Amino acid sequence: MRPSLGARIAPSLGIRAQLVLVLTVLLALPWLGWQYLNEIERFLLAAQDRGLAATAQAVATALNDRQRIFDTPPDPIASFAEERSADEGGMALPPSASPEIEQIIRSLSRIDARIWVVGHDFTVLAHSGSLRRDPPAEAPPATALGAVWRAVERATLEPVYRLILDQPNENFRDEAATKGPPRGRDIEGALAGILTVDHRTTLDGKAVVVAAASPIWIGDRVEGAVVVEQTTNRVLAERNVAFERLFDIVLALVLLGTVALTLFASRLSSRIRRLRDAAEAAIDAHGRVRGAFAGSSDGDEIGDLSRSFASALARLAEFADYQEQMAGRLSHELRTPIAVVRSSLENLQQQPIEADARVYIGRAQEGLARLTAILTRMTEAARLEQALADVPRERYDAAPVIAACVDGYRLAYPDVPFELAMSDAQLVVDGAPDLLAQMLDKLISNAVEFRTSGPVVLRATRGPDGASIDVSNSGPCLPPGMGPRLFDSMVSFRTPGGGAHLGLGLFVARMIARYHGGSIEARDLADRTGVVVSVRLPLAGG
Repeated sequence: MRPSLGARIAPSLGIRAQLVLVLTVLLALPWLGWQYLNEIERFLLAAQDRGLAATAQAVATALNDRQRIFDTPPDPIASFAEERSADEGGMALPPSASPEIEQIIRSLSRIDARIWVVGHDFTVLAHSGSLRRDPPAEAPPATALGAVWRAVERATLEPVYRLILDQPNENFRDEAATKGPPRGRDIEGALAGILTVDHRTTLDGKAVVVAAASPIWIGDRVEGAVVVEQTTNRVLAERNVAFERLFDIVLALVLLGTVALTLFASRLSSRIRRLRDAAEAAIDAHGRVRGAFAGSSDGDEIGDLSRSFASALARLAEFADYQEQMAGRLSHELRTPIAVVRSSLENLQQQPIEADARVYIGRAQEGLARLTAILTRMTEAARLEQALADVPRERYDAAPVIAACVDGYRLAYPDVPFELAMSDAQLVVDGAPDLLAQMLDKLISNAVEFRTSGPVVLRATRGPDGASIDVSNSGPCLPPGMGPRLFDSMVSFRTPGGGAHLGLGLFVARMIARYHGGSIEARDLADRTGVVVSVRLPLAGG
């Protein structure tokens, strides 16, 4: 059974919610940016390794095959170290063993790195520079909007950045500044004649130091090594700055995309909702087209859909109007030929004819009477349908109306027993008493027509959902699939006596029930010994 137009399907994700889910794809952008920045970080670290190696190799090249600068006796170096140790209370580094080495190292001291020159016995011959670097000065925002954004970023985003990003720390413990470079893989490799790059972590774990060592050749002999050191703080700082800028851009895009798509989804869902409301407003609860449906002039798919709705509803209205007028037109057109047939039969009955022929005349008159009754009910249904809109409504108690009608049915159908079961509570409804009586007439007439034995039972009760009026009779059960269609106009099925039944009485009963704001249904009795027609009417409020 198809759902009615006004039926509501269980709620699910709306268009806006679906677009929000689609927006979650944008959340992959920060992850992709993170992966991209990791690749950049690896590239920058590799470039740092190559740069330090090139610097170490360049300094070593300047010192190659210069035996003279390495001829300083070790006793002046040792005595200087002892003096510095006594003065500073610990290990101290000596000055350059040669003015030439000092001059070469000093010329390179402007680079952001520390340079060592060590002998083949790991003696520090010269050193210059520092691993620590001053943090770059932050440029002031160029505009007021930039200042506001910077303040917002510091308050909201920077805590997140500090949480997920490794921050460069210049406050690390640098023991090599006083003790010389550690004897790591880099120096050992350089003294073995191999250009070596190594990474180590400071003792406090706050910084990573990259060291590149290149051998110093005197002829074919390694006389010493040049060690160039630098922390990875600059790479981390550049990586963090790049990530912050990328994240700011991605965040702005996500926010703008979210706002734009939310506005688009809101407009789209609003248009669809208006289209739904217009479609529901064009058709009443009984399935009749009650108003014109104006199609949209928009050129997109929703506009095209609304124009299709308008066209379909216009055709439906024309067809419904044709159906509504068909009964009246058919009744009007058939009355003249029926009158001709009736007068002909009456004239024929006045003629001297045989007894056998009079039997056929009687049958023809009975059929003509049934046809006249059908036309009368059709006219009645058509007129009632048109008149319901103008019938004044009033608040009345349905219980006395039902009791009076049953008393009348006992007189109208003396051969049919009637049972009335009704509570003492009032059944105050909003409608018209005459129409309620007319509805009961149709239901009782239908019950009497299909009754095979036993009484026709009418029950009127008051419940939490309103008033219930049930009319039941013994007899055949409903034809399969006929229950929902019994109350449609011009529905034909066979009566127990073999006659045709067009369902106009029940059609009128449904119209009156709906006029009272109620509903009507027919179903088999639980023991399948007959049928019960139930009417549900809402009680009048106040």
